[in-house]
Amino acid sequence: MNKIGVFGGTFNPIHRGHELTAVNFYEKLKLSKLIIIPANSPPHKIVQDNISAACRLEMCRIAFEKYKNYNIEISDIEVKKEGFSYSFDTLKILRKIYPETQNQIYFLIGSDMFLYLEHWHKYQELLEMCTFTVAFRNHDDASEVSEDLKMRDSLTGRGYKIEMLYNTPFEISSTEIRKKIKSGDLSYENYVSPEVLGYIKERKIYVLQ
Repeated sequence: MNKIGVFGGTFNPIHRGHELTAVNFYEKLKLSKLIIIPANSPPHKIVQDNISAACRLEMCRIAFEKYKNYNIEISDIEVKKEGFSYSFDTLKILRKIYPETQNQIYFLIGSDMFLYLEHWHKYQELLEMCTFTVAFRNHDDASEVSEDLKMRDSLTGRGYKIEMLYNTPFEISSTEIRKKIKSGDLSYENYVSPEVLGYIKERKIYVLQ
């Protein structure tokens, strides 16, 4: 049966860490298809700097264009939707689009967000719809790893499916990249692919001068 991976986020901007995580996700779980889904209006955070969903969607398309050997789709399913981008609603739509993968949808979530999963919209129904795959960004944070493992054991004990994905550490966030761009710190160029970098510079995104 085909295995579909779902990787959502604000991607503001998308950076090399996102790309590395996506490829690791694809390869480790032997996915048939990976769907990258930029959020329109995420319920858990504010999209900083008023960067439009369309702009973030385009950056994702540019970033993953070079991965010709992978079946990666950049989806506008949440960009087209008005209001908050709830993962529960997105998974419902994907299950209708791909009915043959009902029990083979893998939903990627960062280890930091995983700890707050029980605060998500209809989180129990969401857990029943897919296998959650938890990606660790910082393996050295023993307390965070321990808390995530406790959460995993609690959920698997209740019959939910949880996978753990240990990534190559990538110690920068989109927030830090935006700050570097605004301050004129060109070291941010090391963390963004050349293709996305060209788009950011051309459009003067993030108050780039």
